Amino acid sequence: MIKLKTPKDLEIMKKGGEILSEILFLTLSKVRAGVSLLELDKFAENEILKRNAQPAFKRVKGYQWTICACVNDVVVHGIPDPYIIQPGDVVGVDCGVYFLGFNTDASWTIRVEGGENAVLKDRFLAAGQNALLSALKKVTIGNYIYDISRSMQDSIEKEGYSIVRTLVGHGVGRDLHEEPEIPNFVTLDREKTPLIKEGMTLAVEIIYNLGGRDVVYKGNDGWTIATKDGRISGLFEATVVPTFHGCLVLTKLDSILEKFSYH
Repeated sequence: MIKLKTPKDLEIMKKGGEILSEILFLTLSKVRAGVSLLELDKFAENEILKRNAQPAFKRVKGYQWTICACVNDVVVHGIPDPYIIQPGDVVGVDCGVYFLGFNTDASWTIRVEGGENAVLKDRFLAAGQNALLSALKKVTIGNYIYDISRSMQDSIEKEGYSIVRTLVGHGVGRDLHEEPEIPNFVTLDREKTPLIKEGMTLAVEIIYNLGGRDVVYKGNDGWTIATKDGRISGLFEATVVPTFHGCLVLTKLDSILEKFSYH
């Protein structure tokens, strides 16, 4: 069942989204060669707590960290471990904030300065960033989830990359993961997918790979999912609200795009 939010609920989620947007920007700003993933995690946790909010991911059963840190071939749910970031690494930071009973969820992927294949990596990251921005234009009351999925799939596949088909975006609110599912690809006819309605709150999430679309569990932690072929992956996500005039982005992207945009 899709849980529609009241105007009061949306005001709370707007504040939570502002907190998360700030946390994500600050954490991405700490990503550089020589910094450990654990350092990033602790930094994000401290910044969330300072704002009288809670790390949403720590509320997930069995998960003990504030962020998911996805480096190079890691697709999602990368555990922040002592790994030291290297020049040229592709690093995705996924974070959630729980504020006054509601969750928001957002992520962004960047390339660390140095290393090899900078042009290839930047082109890859630009595709994900642009796919998300294009998809958000479809988040309008009266459209269908199909429209978001179609936009993401077309944007990524026209650049020659592959959509991960076993992971999807989702509704978000009192629970971190709510209905509806938001696939990055088309699975059903348009009108067989959920109609986008007033009061929906959605975590639109583009999950894609440089190489093949297949993914596998990596290591023995039960969380980390990586590309099967070992090539890099990207993740871009925002929490949004559909309106009659278009998409309201709760986890604002302005500062992130200003500093971490790819062309």
